Amino acid sequence: SCPRHSHYELCGSSCPATCRGPAIPEGCALATRTEGCCFCDQGFVLSGDECVPAGECGCEHRDRYYKKGQDFYSSCRERCRCKGNGVVECEEVFCSAHEECRVEDGVLGCYPAGYGRLVVSGDPHYMTFDGRAFDLLGSCTYVLARLCKPDPRLANFSVLLEHDAGGRGNVALMKKVIISIHGYTVSMERGRKWEVDGERYTLPLVMENKKLRVSQEGNNIILQASSGLQLLYNVASYLLVIIPDTYRGRVCGLGGNYNGDPGDDFRLPGGSLAQSTEEFVTSWKMPMEDGACADGCNGQACPTCDAGDTAPYGASDSCGLIRDPTGPFGSCHPRVSPVEYFNHCLHDICVAAGAHDVLCHSLQAYAAACQAAGAEISAWRTTASCPLSCPPHSHYELCTRTCDFTCASLSAPAPCSWTCFEGCQCDDGHLFDGESCVSLEQCGC
Repeated sequence: SCPRHSHYELCGSSCPATCRGPAIPEGCALATRTEGCCFCDQGFVLSGDECVPAGECGCEHRDRYYKKGQDFYSSCRERCRCKGNGVVECEEVFCSAHEECRVEDGVLGCYPAGYGRLVVSGDPHYMTFDGRAFDLLGSCTYVLARLCKPDPRLANFSVLLEHDAGGRGNVALMKKVIISIHGYTVSMERGRKWEVDGERYTLPLVMENKKLRVSQEGNNIILQASSGLQLLYNVASYLLVIIPDTYRGRVCGLGGNYNGDPGDDFRLPGGSLAQSTEEFVTSWKMPMEDGACADGCNGQACPTCDAGDTAPYGASDSCGLIRDPTGPFGSCHPRVSPVEYFNHCLHDICVAAGAHDVLCHSLQAYAAACQAAGAEISAWRTTASCPLSCPPHSHYELCTRTCDFTCASLSAPAPCSWTCFEGCQCDDGHLFDGESCVSLEQCGC
């Protein structure tokens, strides 16, 4: 499968015509050939990684090539645009608040000084961008985060989270996440279901304008937007929303306003402070067409567990595994505090009367948090405890880059994000086609 305006050739020149040199470069032997590659169609030349008409070539500026229409920084105080026909226009600029000038992935520019993280895990338990913790019991859809103070330099976005009531002890679970950004609406649902604008796509997915990337990495579905928003959804166990510092003080929802002060996170849509967690949560509830959702515990008393009830689950063969300094998660503790995850685990397994699958979800949530933070963890699953069942032609790996081993990666670089996650990796000789692991010959187009 070749990109647009290109075709496959079994044998072609290893020095194809490019925008930087329409003719064969000096010193490149005509006899030099390469086997089995994609080459530009007649009348097209390489512009970076794309084939474009010869008249649509970009610009050279200070010995570097830029595509037509590409914006770039020639220095920390000068931003330029390639207008085509070799014309470059530049203007003096300054990085905005919460940005700094630096090089990322070999490109100089203004980048966020930092990032905020919103976490939802377990039954579910929330941790706002500013670090305020609270629990939410209910089976409704809520505004998790959205841009509420628009700025021309910021992309508008919203993240909605739908809950459903659990089957044991009224433990609520994450059911569906809906993200709207850059003109797209992406839904991710428990059971590894995903849609973009109501249509199912094969992952990994890179939209044509490259403003949105969606991939499956291990047990996670990961969304990356060009505006800097990132989202990691680990089925029903863990949700991570990351936004750049440029959104500081401009967001609202259950994730708070991200202004550095956890004390004022519980703001109502009108801007005033809520008097209670219940008032805050209810104010961000989305209207339901059928009205079939409930706040709290469906009209019943919400379950509680005291210290005596949770004590049996603090052992190292249960929730205590999370905070054991010599256990599989010990090396993660400096990066992701185990305290909240341990307490959440105690609560969730207690109200579920010790159900082992609830313990597994709690451990899986902490494992996802650790790996998302770049921490190394040791094997924590066994054949007897929390085994992960993998589909045919695949096997479990503690650290796998699933998106590197896909049919799509044969024709274009995979949009991988973090280093690695636990999950099912295709066996040797097989690739992930978006649904299952297939042999190379079974990959589609």
